[in-house]
Amino acid sequence: MQSWPATLGEFWSWHVEAACGAVDISLFYSPDGERGPRRARRERAAKEVCARCEVAEVCAAFAIATREPYGTWGGLSEGDRRRLWRRTDQAAAQLGYRRALADWERRKAAQGSRPQPERRLAPQRVPAG
Repeated sequence: MQSWPATLGEFWSWHVEAACGAVDISLFYSPDGERGPRRARRERAAKEVCARCEVAEVCAAFAIATREPYGTWGGLSEGDRRRLWRRTDQAAAQLGYRRALADWERRKAAQGSRPQPERRLAPQRVPAG
């Protein structure tokens, strides 16, 4: 079994359906120094957007699997994800992302609108020297 989707289009296919695309992205990321009630209000507002998003499960699984350190993803704040990382095996998290992505793709295919892959991911190259 492949550890990640084979193409860039498959990897990010869910992203084009995300509800966050319709709002100011700054809602999902803390400005430097943001603390306390202000941060809590912003995170609540971001989570409200995620709560009505059809790809929130895939988004959250992606953020957990890739250990995304910043922002609110799939309804999970930075602190929410840190707590989950402490008790989640990395291999299990990656499997969770693959499953969430496959489930979403099956739902989209059943609706007749499966996203099409764009291009193959290029292998990482190590610079010479």
